[in-house]
Amino acid sequence: MNERKLITPEQIEKRAYELYVERGGEGGHDLENWLDAERQLTESTEKSSPEQSTSAAPKTWAAAGYEPAPAKPATDAKQAPASNPTNTRR
Repeated sequence: MNERKLITPEQIEKRAYELYVERGGEGGHDLENWLDAERQLTESTEKSSPEQSTSAAPKTWAAAGYEPAPAKPATDAKQAPASNPTNTRR
C-alpha cells in the first residue's frame, strides 16, 4: 500500500523562515512565505516519490482540513456604554 508522507507544520514553518531570511527579512509576507514553503515542500515530496501521487491521502495539514486559528482583533478598546433613555433629565 502506498503511504503519502504528511508534511508537518514544523517543516513548513522552518522553510517559511528560510524564505523570510532569503528575502531580506522584510515583514508583512508571513502568509506568502508559508504558502510558498508549503508548495515547495509538496513539490519536492512529489518529485522524490512520483508513484505515490495517485494516493487520495492529503499531503499537508491544510489539505487535510486544518487551518490556522483566526487572528485576534488588533484593538482591545472597550465599547462605550449604551445610552440609557430612562435616565434623562428634563
